[in-house]
Amino acid sequence: MKVIRFLIAPVAGIVAFMFGVMALEAVGHAIYPPPAEIEALSRAMGDAMAAGDTDRYRQVQEEMTPVLSAWLADAPVGALLAVVLAWIGGGLIGALVAAVIAPAGKLWFALLVGAFDVVGIVMVTDQFSHPIWMTVLGIGGTVAATAGVGFLLTRGRPRPRPDPA
Repeated sequence: MKVIRFLIAPVAGIVAFMFGVMALEAVGHAIYPPPAEIEALSRAMGDAMAAGDTDRYRQVQEEMTPVLSAWLADAPVGALLAVVLAWIGGGLIGALVAAVIAPAGKLWFALLVGAFDVVGIVMVTDQFSHPIWMTVLGIGGTVAATAGVGFLLTRGRPRPRPDPA
């Protein structure tokens, strides 16, 4: 049973992380709606993904890059902060799920989810021209949140004691 939990923990944590980011970004979009052009391109990108049309996906992505980069330059700080909070919150949710499922090594499973989050942040901020503070705050917050979850869930467990000889 432990082996199965070791295999399920990282997968469940990463899936929870992805859904957490999507849900938290949806909340941010409800508060700070993106421009109509970005919304339309996002729908087109989702439709291309659902249809498995990689050529159309790449085409829409190429159209989206300059539009989103231009919007990011003038976006309200609250909208940008909502994205950063979604990155950190998604990492926290995923780390919590992975650490709870893992039978041991909870800190490492939480940090593994955090590493996936950091890679995602680097990829997104590299693709679109985000302000540098978003990258720094997103990566720093993600590492702190995921390490904190792993540490807190590890603290309450007694360490195994060696058998007396």
